[in-house]
Amino acid sequence: MAIGNDSGFRVAASSGCNRLDWIVQVSHDERAFGSLNPANANLAYTSLRENGCVLLRGAFQERIVDAMQREFAKQYGSLDDVAMAARSSRPAPNPVMEVGKSRYEITLEMSGAFAAPEAFPNPLLIKFLLPLLGTELRLSGFTAVVSYPGATVQHIHRDHPHLFPDLPSLGPELSVYAINVTVPLIDVDRQTGPTAVWLGSHRRAEGNLPGMESATIEPFKRGDAILIDYRTLHAGLANASANVRPIAYLVYARTWFFDEINHRKRTSLDMPLATYLSMPQYTKSLLLRAFRHAIREGPRDRE
Repeated sequence: MAIGNDSGFRVAASSGCNRLDWIVQVSHDERAFGSLNPANANLAYTSLRENGCVLLRGAFQERIVDAMQREFAKQYGSLDDVAMAARSSRPAPNPVMEVGKSRYEITLEMSGAFAAPEAFPNPLLIKFLLPLLGTELRLSGFTAVVSYPGATVQHIHRDHPHLFPDLPSLGPELSVYAINVTVPLIDVDRQTGPTAVWLGSHRRAEGNLPGMESATIEPFKRGDAILIDYRTLHAGLANASANVRPIAYLVYARTWFFDEINHRKRTSLDMPLATYLSMPQYTKSLLLRAFRHAIREGPRDRE
């Protein structure tokens, strides 16, 4: 569904950016070289700036995503909806948080495929993000949201309120400071429940929320990366299928920003110390702030 002209969202008329060109197809050669070609990079930057999101179709190799799916199954695949609800009710710090009916956000242990060089330090992804978030960008969070069959539509929300709420006109005009990279671990069709986005809503002030009729909804495939400005309105759709739907969320941010609102009582990253110490220096720098936060919050329940 496209946004209507009366939506009040600022969608770029000058660039011609719209719901059709918020999708950029990544080629085999671009994946192999770890860099978008100039034309695709320009399209992606324009969409992220004007729409507040861009779908990089095929940014990851499917084998990498399949390995991440197997790692997710190893860590949480044995838990059904009832067991996951029980896990979410444990005291803090708790890696599992209920975020809707039959929907849970999990701080994943960054081991196995989740710690691979093709995952969070993915070269193509990092090279694309550097001009947006600076050379000292940080991984602010590494989580997954899993919806079980019967999960209802999530509430429409931003990942973080606009900054400087005492200056309400300022937040929507700021440059991007954090980007949530959504990586579906399975193919997600309309029945399974993709993430609906409201194009241009990162420039919309806080206040009345739009309706579902103005959302943009696109099926996601294994290998896709959906980059969402932290201010862009979105919502996970209902899971009307018989499948469990896990989606990984990699949050990258400018060095001065860290999401304290969503991680007051739980860590945003979980990596064993030995794994962290084995990482190359640049990767350690990428993880530094979230890793310090994890240490500050204390040990998590690994049962």
